[in-house]
Amino acid sequence: MPPEPETDAPPAMTGAIAELADDVRDHLGDALLDASDMHGMLVIRVPADQRPRALATLKVLGFDYYSFGCGVDWPEEDKLEVFDHVESMARRLQATVKCEVPRSNPRLPTAIPVYAGADWHEREAWELFGIVFVGHPRLRRLLLADWQEGFPMRKDEVLRARVEKPWPGEFFSG
Repeated sequence: MPPEPETDAPPAMTGAIAELADDVRDHLGDALLDASDMHGMLVIRVPADQRPRALATLKVLGFDYYSFGCGVDWPEEDKLEVFDHVESMARRLQATVKCEVPRSNPRLPTAIPVYAGADWHEREAWELFGIVFVGHPRLRRLLLADWQEGFPMRKDEVLRARVEKPWPGEFFSG
């Protein structure tokens, strides 16, 4: 018998994750770009403008807790990725919504009307990555000083601590 051909395809979803993926697909239709099972967690990818709709769908399906949101910089692909992680306490399931935005104009709708808990997470992503959450009611600094320039979590950002600076005064030896 010939050996099975090797494939890079992820394993088929089964059980509760597969059922959840089907429910999400029924609600989102063509707005769902991808759905996969990552270590027992549903991961869905949607266009940036569909982020609130995807999160609202998960909320209707029982995902009542917004756990965290964050960003990832992919400079070689000229994009930023936004993650929203939500959980269903009753069903003991987790799901992540992923969206991509261009580095040159990183804008997408806020998730606050769906999950109020997204507030500080979006502020942090705005401050550290420069991702603008359109409709956010309080998009202002959370962590960095007012004098801070740039976006320190972008991979091309030069951190001040890593730049060698000349000593501003004279050195006196004793």
